[in-house]
Amino acid sequence: MTEALDQALLAAHAQNDHLALIALYEHAAEATSNEPARGFFLTQAYVFALDTGDARADRLKEALVALGRDIPAPNDP
Repeated sequence: MTEALDQALLAAHAQNDHLALIALYEHAAEATSNEPARGFFLTQAYVFALDTGDARADRLKEALVALGRDIPAPNDP
């Protein structure tokens, strides 16, 4: 993770800006080639998306399922 991204995450946490945190954690997930880190960042983005009722939650869950870090919802194929 870059220093700028790290600082942006810290600032968003300090401001309790959940919408920014979703985007920043998703960006962090996309920027890493480390699979455990990607799973962590996507999980954080997903939790904040769920907490805010953000529409990105569905896409984030799909990404977590694809990584083997979550299971499909019962009504998903």
